[in-house]
Amino acid sequence: MNFTTRLSLLVVVVCSMAEAKSSAAAPPNKAASTYSRASFVPPASPTLTKAGWPSAANHPSRVQKQIVTGYGTELLGRKKNTGSSSTKTAAVPPVTKNGKIQIKILTSVPNIGQAGDIVFVSSAVFQNQLQRQKKARLISAEEVALIEAEKQKEEAEATQKAIDTKKMMEETMLASVGEECSTDQDICGVALTMKRKAGPEGNLFGGINPKMIMEELANAFPDGSWEGKQVKLTDMKDSDGKDVKKKDIKHTGEYTCVVKLGSDVDVTFILSVVAE
Repeated sequence: MNFTTRLSLLVVVVCSMAEAKSSAAAPPNKAASTYSRASFVPPASPTLTKAGWPSAANHPSRVQKQIVTGYGTELLGRKKNTGSSSTKTAAVPPVTKNGKIQIKILTSVPNIGQAGDIVFVSSAVFQNQLQRQKKARLISAEEVALIEAEKQKEEAEATQKAIDTKKMMEETMLASVGEECSTDQDICGVALTMKRKAGPEGNLFGGINPKMIMEELANAFPDGSWEGKQVKLTDMKDSDGKDVKKKDIKHTGEYTCVVKLGSDVDVTFILSVVAE
């Protein structure tokens, strides 16, 4: 047996021993795997994130989301119009006081105000009741200033007209007397005369109430100031200085009446009731 043959036999023996050793170390009834275990690699996927808040464009109510990808950021949802053709009016900053907001009443609301009134209400009442039913709106400080200026102008004009009406009636009373009043008299002369049917003793067939007097004044002085809730008959006394009950005249005679013409203007005049 030569050297080459001996070397081949040695290689076969060594391989047989290595295989036997490997078979003895393996678990019973299970074949050794010929594959190596590979680690799991998750697939690439985009990252989902929510847009920032409290930006008005990214508010949760608009359900806006951002998908971040390797190619940039895509914003899903309603797109913000940035065109110059559509211009929106800036929101009116509300005037607040003691936790309430200032509004203007558009339609009269019980327990809140009349149409045109400027009042303070809670934001909950405004949003849930008044704004939803279109009965009020927010009003800015600039608008309030303009309204107040216009109101003061109207009040000044009304006061001046009331003063002119008072002067007109006083001149009529002086003209009916024909001379100046004496210093011991508060008023003199008759400003208004009303004729009514009456009995022999002066009892009227039907009384004269304040509404009738105001209507007669408007007819006698058509250029006077007789409009407005503030214009009304406030006092009435008979010739003896006694108050007339319910300001309802039942007898002929002269009566001293007071009419409120404005916030600071009153006129006192004499009403003469005579029989027809």
